[in-house]
Amino acid sequence: MKSLKSPKSILYKLLIPILTATFLLLIFSAATLSVIYARQTEQSAIRSNLEILRQTDASMQVVHSHVSQILANIVQKPYLADILSEPMDNIQDEWRGRHQIGALFSDNPYAMIDYEILVFGANGFAVSSGVGAPILTSEEIMELPVFKKSLETSKIVYDSRIRGISSSTADSAVILGCRSLTKQDGSVYGGVIISIRESSLRKFYQNFINQSTSILLLSSDGTVLSSNILKDVGTHDTILLEYAQINRAEGDAYTRTEAKELILSQYISYCDAYIISRITPAVLHRDFFPRIQTIAIILLTLGILLLSIFCIIRRNLLPLQKLADHMASVKDVPTPAAIISGSAELEMITGSYNKMTDTLHKYLIELNEIHEKQRQDELALLQMQINPHFLYNTLDSVKHLIEMHNPFDACQTIEALISLLRSTLQKTNMVVTVAEEVQNIRNYISIIAPRYGGLITADVFADPGCLTCKIPNLLLQPLVENAFFHAFQSTKKGQVRIFLSRLGDELTCEVIDNGDGMTEGQLARIWERPAPRQSVTSIGLANIRERLALLYPGKNSFQITSEHGYGTCVTISLPAEGCLPPN
Repeated sequence: MKSLKSPKSILYKLLIPILTATFLLLIFSAATLSVIYARQTEQSAIRSNLEILRQTDASMQVVHSHVSQILANIVQKPYLADILSEPMDNIQDEWRGRHQIGALFSDNPYAMIDYEILVFGANGFAVSSGVGAPILTSEEIMELPVFKKSLETSKIVYDSRIRGISSSTADSAVILGCRSLTKQDGSVYGGVIISIRESSLRKFYQNFINQSTSILLLSSDGTVLSSNILKDVGTHDTILLEYAQINRAEGDAYTRTEAKELILSQYISYCDAYIISRITPAVLHRDFFPRIQTIAIILLTLGILLLSIFCIIRRNLLPLQKLADHMASVKDVPTPAAIISGSAELEMITGSYNKMTDTLHKYLIELNEIHEKQRQDELALLQMQINPHFLYNTLDSVKHLIEMHNPFDACQTIEALISLLRSTLQKTNMVVTVAEEVQNIRNYISIIAPRYGGLITADVFADPGCLTCKIPNLLLQPLVENAFFHAFQSTKKGQVRIFLSRLGDELTCEVIDNGDGMTEGQLARIWERPAPRQSVTSIGLANIRERLALLYPGKNSFQITSEHGYGTCVTISLPAEGCLPPN
């Protein structure tokens, strides 16, 4: 069951994609639903706010109609010009004027808004319909922007103030509807202002707003005439005016700002103003995000789902795990497994596996026997090639010593040959320890070195940690032999050094000489040259490479580096097998 808990098991290979797909599906679904919800919420808010704007427009139109009727009722009085233009020298004249104007105030129709009428003249006379007197003089009123603007047009002009212009509205935000009064010669003799409490106008849309929406009435010069945010009344918002003008110019119902706000606007021509609704989607969507309890329920449900998937997959994979354990327990030739009950597919896999093992059982055994026999035959052939080659060169050296009338060295060479033959001929096709191979090389050096009269010397250096490691018998002898016979053709003298060392699980053998060396062309021809097994002069290198390939397939290396005039280095690496830890 251990492999079922491994991250590489089929359980996790199935579970992880399912979990990933489930998680991604949930994210995708949540994102899709969120986008759909956001769009639907925004569209719903847009539709409802457009309806609010239309209703507010209708209410404002009624208000404007009342204001127009009131102003028309006052302006048409023929005696109004005399009252506002002629000087009032005494209190009787002022009382008479107030009485006549008061009659005008009482003669006006009922309106659905809370308003006051203020009549003022060029003669300094000013009177209000409210319970309080004007807090501004006639001259100050005529300096108001709303009055100056009314002089430029014959229409009613609207403006707003944080504080009213009469004592009864001094603490209230008001909207002023102004009409200037002029004579036929164009001279101004006064004006009429309808002062509407902003709170009275705000009630037309106050009940429709929420935390994500604000509604305001914006004049054509950017002045906020009315707003559900009281502190904005009387301020100027040119940026908001630009968006409203863009909506009007392009015929759009709304515009999305860089701050992700939705600006809905509707132009009111009779007031030369805009009714604007500002929607903040971030606040609009804030209640959409689930609460902690909802998130906990979703996570708990997801956890139960994933646990159920895990248990179902694991239960269905346990029979497969039994089959895998059986297959893993096979050390050599596969053996049939018992039929494992489970799904039909699993029983089919088990039956197919058993049929395969029955077919391969005998074939693998026969193949192993054939391969081992072939391997032993090839190694024996290679070993037989080494011995005659080595023996030929050794006898040639003894012959040379005898010809040089050096019987003592010839006898020493023969004794070394006898010692070498005793230690090697009985170990055909076998591996020896590094210590034994070192002794073989030293015996060979004592055989071959006297032939060169001491001009070529050689020695072996072995790391104590590798002396117990196993190495093919006479693996290095052909390299030493080649160094003596071929490395000093020009220099005639030099040194040959053999190094054996162990690094981790690898045994490294190096044969280095300081002889003639080879050019790149000579070195390339060595690798290109075929290895005829009948040639005693070129068998060494090819023989070593073939033995390494047979004994250590894919786990060995054989390299030759050389520089002309400086010498040659042959490096062999092979697995460090059979090594004992140093004492």
